Amino acid sequence: MPLMFFNKKRSEECQVHGASSNAANKTLLFMILASLALIIWHVWVYGPSGHLAKSDSLPRSFPLLVGSEIWDLIFDKHGVLAELWDVFPYFIVGILLAGYLRTYKVAVKLQASLKRYGVISVFIASFVGIITPLCACGTLTTAVSLLFAGLPLAPVMSLLVTSPLMSPSTYLLTLNDLGPEWTVIRTVAALFMGIFAGLVTHFLRKRGFQTDSIFIEGAITRGDFHDEDYPDERLRCNCKEKFGNRVAVRTNNKFLIFLAKSSEMLWLVGKYIVVGVVIGAIVERYMPYEWIYRFFGQKDPLNIMWVTLGSVPIFLHQISASSIIYHIKSSLNGTLDGGAGLAFMIGGPVTAIPTMMLFWTIFKKRVFFLYMFVCLAGTMLIAYSFQFLVFVPGVDTGNPLLKGVRSISGGKSSVIQKQNQNVRIVMDPAGKSIIATYTNDLERQGGIVFDSGNDRFLDPSKYDNRKYISNIAEWLEQNNNSPATGSVLIYDTFRDGGLDKKSFDKYISADLAQKGIKFRITDRRETPEISGRLLGDHSQLWIFLGESAARRPLTDVELNTISRFTGDGKSMLIVAGKHQPGADDALAVNKLSSRYGVLFSGYAEHQAELPATLASHFFNRASEILGRILKLVHKA
Repeated sequence: MPLMFFNKKRSEECQVHGASSNAANKTLLFMILASLALIIWHVWVYGPSGHLAKSDSLPRSFPLLVGSEIWDLIFDKHGVLAELWDVFPYFIVGILLAGYLRTYKVAVKLQASLKRYGVISVFIASFVGIITPLCACGTLTTAVSLLFAGLPLAPVMSLLVTSPLMSPSTYLLTLNDLGPEWTVIRTVAALFMGIFAGLVTHFLRKRGFQTDSIFIEGAITRGDFHDEDYPDERLRCNCKEKFGNRVAVRTNNKFLIFLAKSSEMLWLVGKYIVVGVVIGAIVERYMPYEWIYRFFGQKDPLNIMWVTLGSVPIFLHQISASSIIYHIKSSLNGTLDGGAGLAFMIGGPVTAIPTMMLFWTIFKKRVFFLYMFVCLAGTMLIAYSFQFLVFVPGVDTGNPLLKGVRSISGGKSSVIQKQNQNVRIVMDPAGKSIIATYTNDLERQGGIVFDSGNDRFLDPSKYDNRKYISNIAEWLEQNNNSPATGSVLIYDTFRDGGLDKKSFDKYISADLAQKGIKFRITDRRETPEISGRLLGDHSQLWIFLGESAARRPLTDVELNTISRFTGDGKSMLIVAGKHQPGADDALAVNKLSSRYGVLFSGYAEHQAELPATLASHFFNRASEILGRILKLVHKA
């Protein structure tokens, strides 16, 4: 029955105006069935809890175990429905923006102007592709129409490559999933991909590549795709039957047309969001960690090539890609290999299987192989370029703690070990994690930052430590889910060698004051006990631990007081400073940090200065603007 549903003749499908093909729907169905098979296999081998246990040794029947596992995947506090609810505002804004573009035919008007500008049309076509709400399948039939209208192959190739990579909805969903920096990177990469494809095609045409006869003889019947009697069902456009166009025929009210055309995008975009979230959650839960780490965590120069080639047979839609990368980042015990992540997001959507099948049957083979060449070579070229020019190894690109930070102090520090999926590693130079964050909005807990060394706080004037500390305060304030705001209590447990209050006040107080945040510094000698009264109305607690095991460790009463503090939605910074020689002080800090899924263990000696970003001023400014958009959408 499901296959019969997807085989039904389209009555309201219009590839030229953005609908996906039957082949795409079948591929989506196949991916869902494959995901279900992975869940069944996992339950059979490991049991529902993820521990190695044969299903016949468990008390319930196997079908009930599978059903329980699927229920947990969907309805868990961190499950599919919770993430869909988080994505929903961006989904709505995205389809409204796409509806606006379709109502006023912005992309169509730009396409009509492509003939006038020669090689410049390659750049215009790349921009048009970014704002066109089409997938690869819809773009292909649009491209055929443009070629029939006499447009050169070079700008059409730019449109073919760029449009599957970015759209208004993808733009906003990437902003939600990966943050403003990744959104800028993905947008610029999509633009460069289109320019690369168009210029390569233009260059080859100048060198004798035949662009006049590019269709297979008899593969396409001449005629109007919009004619309901057009014989080729693959290209036939039934747009007259579409809801938005039926409304447009009956009224000139632009607002009603806008609403109708936006509503058409609900299913077109929504199905890919659902599939992306489901597959991302399944990857995070059930995909063997070694596989994910091998291609996305291990810093191997060949990862970009393997991911690019491996994404060819995968039907990866642009809307699903950012959600899957988000889950991959969550599953890693370190930072994401930025180049591999970018290759996944731009290499997969342009080589979707339904598109390749249609491409193979319409265009001559030299055009097909040209398209494959520009897609694969362009993906690797751009991914490697960003790897060397933008991404920093061991740094979570776009993390707000490192916004505007070029470098911070290194030196000796403990090593952070991630124990919880709510923990995200921010920096792990040489594979040794030193900074991490914890968020749990579903339980209304406050955000937490973990730093495994206090050198960055002892000398705020060094490198960009001052900016880093200011970013911590801002991030913790943004992730504060309590009524209390703008007040930090800094608690230093060191007896010797702790914070220099004068230096800290000199360099940090002005920065925090600009953000509307005030702070108070106290220590173990001045205030021997952390109590509810001490924490009072403070919105943040910054606690520096390092000597407490040898001196006076935090008591269970104090630990419970701190847990209530974060449980009330307030935020916290935990710093594991330099320990006394011969003292196992990690035990003291771990009594607190383990409650939030982080353990400090061992020591690592890093270089004195740790780079945090290589991004140019353009990326920094663009990401700041997108960051403001992110806040506006969240508030909406």
